[in-house]
Amino acid sequence: MLFDFWSELAPQQCVHPDDQAVISRYGEFFELGIPPGHVNGPLKTAPVVVCYLNPGFEEADRSIFADEANRKKLFGQIAGEQEFPLWFERWSQWYLPRVRFGGRSDSEIARTVAIFNVCAYASRNANHLTVAMVRSLPSSGIARRYLHEVLLPQARRLERFVVIARGSWAWEVDLAMESENVRFAGTSTANSVA
Repeated sequence: MLFDFWSELAPQQCVHPDDQAVISRYGEFFELGIPPGHVNGPLKTAPVVVCYLNPGFEEADRSIFADEANRKKLFGQIAGEQEFPLWFERWSQWYLPRVRFGGRSDSEIARTVAIFNVCAYASRNANHLTVAMVRSLPSSGIARRYLHEVLLPQARRLERFVVIARGSWAWEVDLAMESENVRFAGTSTANSVA
């Protein structure tokens, strides 16, 4: 479902063809010259998945994304099999403090925790994303389906640990779904990860 959908992305294209019509309406909210960032880390196998709204973007990132070798590595993240890109210093500085748990090393975290964003497209300010934008993006619908049909059932079977860290409204989840292996960041029981 999720990985089949993204396999339709043409090489070096930054917007999924099914999202084009929506992006043409809301494109000014997104940084569209960079690879989609819905997956960072080994989403297919990570025992811990942390769900966010969308990737961030800062002007300092532009040179990283302009480098062809970096772009290739970031496009490789879409398959959900690679470790989190710790080589991207600003991302690792943001990522590691939020997902560190159990005294694990940076390299262990990169192998065992994945970030999953409901919106694949980076923005400078996630507060500008609206329900209409996120609900109308086909890729966000696929991400929600993957969360609800794959990750949450796996968490209920204690096969994975899922943290809803940001954007519960966009993921269409609420605190009633919290359980032993499904946590919401910022709640009294969600202090293990993120």
